Amino acid sequence: MNQKRLVCLCNQVSAQEIKKILRMGAFTIAGVQKFTAAGTGCGRCVREISAIVEKYQEEHPNGPQLRINFEKME
Repeated sequence: MNQKRLVCLCNQVSAQEIKKILRMGAFTIAGVQKFTAAGTGCGRCVREISAIVEKYQEEHPNGPQLRINFEKME
């Protein structure tokens, strides 16, 4: 998968950005949506976001080790 390819066209979010948020500690689709707004427009990309999250969870079964710095995200 091309990491720079847009997954969410409505909110201009790439696979690379989604994976970055997952590495920072978001571990669910809701977490990805909260910090990127991906999947909150028309919703067509939610299935692909879900696949990225599931693959990440499989590769990192113990969950995120880093905590999200909420102040940097806003």
